[in-house]
Amino acid sequence: MGRYAYRAYAEDGRPRSGRIEAETRQRAVAQLRADGLRVFAIEAAEAGPAPFWRRDLFGRDRVNDAARLAFLREFGTLVGAGLTVDRALRLVERQSPAALKPILADLLERVVAGASLSRAMAAHRQAFPADMVDIVRAGEATGTLVDVIGSLTGSIERRDAVRRHLTSAMIYPALLLLMAAGTLVMIVVVLVPALAPLFDGTGREPPFAIWAAGALGDIVRLGWPWILGGAALTGLGLARFWPDPAFAAARGRLALRVPLLREIVVGIELGRICRVLGTLLTAQVPIPDAVAATRPLAGNRVFRLALEEAGRRLTEGGSLASGLSSLKAHAPSTLNLIASGEQVNRLGPVLIHAADMHETQTRQRIDRLLALLTPLVTVTVGGLIGGLIISVMGAITSVTQLAQ
Repeated sequence: MGRYAYRAYAEDGRPRSGRIEAETRQRAVAQLRADGLRVFAIEAAEAGPAPFWRRDLFGRDRVNDAARLAFLREFGTLVGAGLTVDRALRLVERQSPAALKPILADLLERVVAGASLSRAMAAHRQAFPADMVDIVRAGEATGTLVDVIGSLTGSIERRDAVRRHLTSAMIYPALLLLMAAGTLVMIVVVLVPALAPLFDGTGREPPFAIWAAGALGDIVRLGWPWILGGAALTGLGLARFWPDPAFAAARGRLALRVPLLREIVVGIELGRICRVLGTLLTAQVPIPDAVAATRPLAGNRVFRLALEEAGRRLTEGGSLASGLSSLKAHAPSTLNLIASGEQVNRLGPVLIHAADMHETQTRQRIDRLLALLTPLVTVTVGGLIGGLIISVMGAITSVTQLAQ
């Protein structure tokens, strides 16, 4: 059951507005007309916050990348087989997950009423991000909707594959850190405080590990309100400024300056951009339209600004390689490939080849980074815990000798 905000005229000509619940917009309009109202505007309304016991805490009612991928695969296959957009939406809606079913019903209703698919998708920003809507709009404008949806599906699949690979590879280092943290907490909170009274009256200073653990415990015990308050303020500040364009630009520049992270970020961004841009150009989409559709896909603001500059250069008669010249410090070989592709009029296949190259290199770099990170974490954690244990055992031995 959906909620709709409406504006209408009553029988006496007075304007009316409010909200109504109905399965679809069409049924909502029918109910309002039955009440004697003439509807002139009706849109899906944002639902108010539900009680915490009714909220979706595990994401089962949210439209995630898996649901979007399933929709794009089925819809692209049906449209590619010759079905119209409305018939394809009807078939996809029947077997879609519960989170996506009301959204697809609304898409179908809007398309049947005469709206384009991209315009219908734009009304559901939570389910269909702006970059997806822009790419679909470019496919509609150039008559290459099937190819564009295939390109978009491949881009999301590769992004999801990189994310899954990185997540699975980080499981072992995360478990090591978690076990190390638990061991350190047990030593500092349980064992060390139990040993501290043994040095009272002995005339000897406790070892540094015991002294440091005691000092840390005093700081946490006395200053925990300040620690929690500072953490909360930091979290609120990050949540407030994270979407800010200036902060996003600073994050993007910082990511391109960290040595090990820089190559991975560049590989991910260029792989995604070259894949979508090459597919669009292979589908005979004009270069300015393809660049405009690809620009929202760039996650790093540096690459997004470079694509924006390239779009301006192309409208002035420049080349794509010259428009992307601001990326020369990060990807000189890719710019040379793009320039070569433009010279031989095979820019689309060259960009797809560049995308394959960047995706393969990015996966290898992630594997090498994690292969280096795992033994580094193991040695560091083992040395830290071993040093604490040796210090504690030395303290116990010294106290035993004093007692004898």
